[in-house]
Amino acid sequence: MFRFVFVVCALSVVFAAPQRELSAEAKAEKDELEKFQNENAHYSFDSAVNDDINDQALHRSETRDGTKVEGQYSYSDGFVRRTVHYVADENGYRIVKEDMEEIGEGPVFNPNGQADVSGSQIGQYSIKLDQTDNEKHYKEVKSQ
Repeated sequence: MFRFVFVVCALSVVFAAPQRELSAEAKAEKDELEKFQNENAHYSFDSAVNDDINDQALHRSETRDGTKVEGQYSYSDGFVRRTVHYVADENGYRIVKEDMEEIGEGPVFNPNGQADVSGSQIGQYSIKLDQTDNEKHYKEVKSQ
């Protein structure tokens, strides 16, 4: 118990310590580096979860080119499917298009269903309920 209290007190002192102020020159250099990084940033990713076990789906994709970010996300929960397209740039974050469609009266549980997961950074895999092992709950059925 004493060790826990000591560690918590030590961390409190470290995080409560005042931050050192940057000189004007160092701040200007830091700001210039941050501006350069923002103007030259590029990435693109996507991810998706199609859960036929719990009757849900999530999808997201985003692309950044310099200071402009464009993307979309969507979900369905058994009641609605909603898709939002957005842009974030020098004018801030804003929704440019939004669709919503009623798809049912709620999620339908399917103990024999499969959940498929994919993403540009993680590849693909699928899972099913493992009805033979109460501790595990899910089993992987395919992976790429």
